[in-house]
Amino acid sequence: QSSHPTKVCVGCSKSITKLGYAKRQWKSEQPTCRECSEKAHDDVPPTKTCAQCKESRGKDQYPKKEWKREDALCRVCFEYAIISDELTRQCHDCKLDLPRSQYNIHQWDKGSDALCHGCREALTKKCIESIGTSTVTTQQDDTCLCSHSLERCAICMVDYTLLNKFARKRASLGRDLTDDENEDITAEFMKESGIHINSKICIMDGQSMCPRSGRKLRCPCNEVTYCSEACQRHHWTIHKMTCKALAKKKKKKKKPTQATSAQPAHGLTEEELEYIRIEAFMAENKGVKHAIEECAWQLGEHPLVIGGGQIRYGPNGEEFKKGDVGKIYREEIGVEWDGDKRFGLGPYVQQKTQFDWIAKAKGGKSLKKDNLEELMKELWQT
Repeated sequence: QSSHPTKVCVGCSKSITKLGYAKRQWKSEQPTCRECSEKAHDDVPPTKTCAQCKESRGKDQYPKKEWKREDALCRVCFEYAIISDELTRQCHDCKLDLPRSQYNIHQWDKGSDALCHGCREALTKKCIESIGTSTVTTQQDDTCLCSHSLERCAICMVDYTLLNKFARKRASLGRDLTDDENEDITAEFMKESGIHINSKICIMDGQSMCPRSGRKLRCPCNEVTYCSEACQRHHWTIHKMTCKALAKKKKKKKKPTQATSAQPAHGLTEEELEYIRIEAFMAENKGVKHAIEECAWQLGEHPLVIGGGQIRYGPNGEEFKKGDVGKIYREEIGVEWDGDKRFGLGPYVQQKTQFDWIAKAKGGKSLKKDNLEELMKELWQT
């Protein structure tokens, strides 16, 4: 009785005839059947070696058109190549010629001003050490410089470029600037300082937590991209301050305003309230005693609303408190606020010539039309 020759597959340990093997596998001492070979091929994703970084990467790490090319560039190298074909670049600080792998994509886009990973870490350390120690000097032409004699300093984390543009323009014209001139200078500054964010590259690219994954996550605001949840978590502390999607969500959560009968008796808008609060604060700083207290009484609120949280107004670190009455009482006085707008205060005793702050608020112009730069300068001079 005749039978077909068989061999035992090393994968499934089954005795399989010659037809179940590829020719090369049948001749091998440790053959693998066709079924096991196909299964192993399906389990391992296809990879290709990048023509520049020479690393073997999966298909998801390549742009679609690049994957089909023989000298394909991975997604990271492809985006670097769009900016520049250079494979090395001199670091702005350490002056060393370093490969692209030593720069993140956002630094590489800065050209000759690019900083390598090491110099960026050193700069971050200097920034942390300089917190609370930086000073500002005002020049004869009213321009401001930091303690390193720079108007834009990464160590002190300050940028006086816009203020100095206003000052230089005033000096050249010999007069104060009009609203249109202020808007033109501001628009030009915003255009010059615009930051381009590459939507195909993770915003945390080059950082230690970034895995450079091919799977991209897009923030609902459609402004930044991440390649992992770790990148999103690390960047959120910064991005939440400018995220439009978060701002829209918070706006929806706000409760609708109460009926007109529940509105304060003075009938001022939020814009008018903010205007008159700053006016009262300015008057107090110019020597008009009890201005904040009198204004707060007429508005039916606590003086700490006009004078509450830490706000820095001047170049020499002048501060005043403005914000949460309950928080200030809790942290500084040790008393829990009961919700009353006039908490802890008795009737106001007139101690100066009476002034109608509500009438001033209704007759005052909108803060949006005020020259903010002139307001800041006036505060500094006082």
